[in-house]
Amino acid sequence: MNREFLLDSLDGLKTLVFQLLPAEVAGSVACVPMTTDGPWNEAEKTLFETVIGIPRERTHWAPGGFPNVPAAANQNARSRWVQALAAVKERYLFLDPDTGFHEHHTGRSEKMVLVSELAEMLRMREAVVIYRHQYWPKSNYDDIPPHTYPYVWHGLRLLTGAGLFAFAYQSQSASFFFVSQKRVWLAPFESGLRLAMSGISSFIVERRLVSVSRQDRIRWRQALGRSRSQ
Repeated sequence: MNREFLLDSLDGLKTLVFQLLPAEVAGSVACVPMTTDGPWNEAEKTLFETVIGIPRERTHWAPGGFPNVPAAANQNARSRWVQALAAVKERYLFLDPDTGFHEHHTGRSEKMVLVSELAEMLRMREAVVIYRHQYWPKSNYDDIPPHTYPYVWHGLRLLTGAGLFAFAYQSQSASFFFVSQKRVWLAPFESGLRLAMSGISSFIVERRLVSVSRQDRIRWRQALGRSRSQ
């Protein structure tokens, strides 16, 4: 996150998602803005916290003492930053990078986290929520469900391939990924969002909430195992 995009339309998506979550769930989420142009001044911090709806006591502006996310090239600093996020005590963690997550760094590493880093952050909590802009994955899949964006399906496959459970609240421009080590720990988020949408057209719900079926998960894991054995 950086000042250039503070209060833009995509910040409105973040506001929407956290307003749809049950109060007891949203009230257990800590936020890491993942700034790349920090330190921010107090007015900027307050505006961001107001938009997201997570107060200062649960927003970590400089985890590990780093006002900006360390680049992957600085391995020592990057490791200490990840360890600091893993040690945050709140039950859930929301990360707000620009380019979300990937299995390896593809450039501008300070604007993303690795799936392996997410797994480390999940050791001490039930779920991580991560914001991710739209992008254009190189892989073409023939199993993308109707109304699902390719970049969302690609992200869910990355997470599933790492042995994690996930679902997404998707939109064309950006999405939220809810990630956990256990499927049951995602239930407060998914059931809460579905409850907030109760009564509206199922077509709308299907265009917003994307889950991975048990059959897809088994099939992807089997395919991954075959590829590793070759």
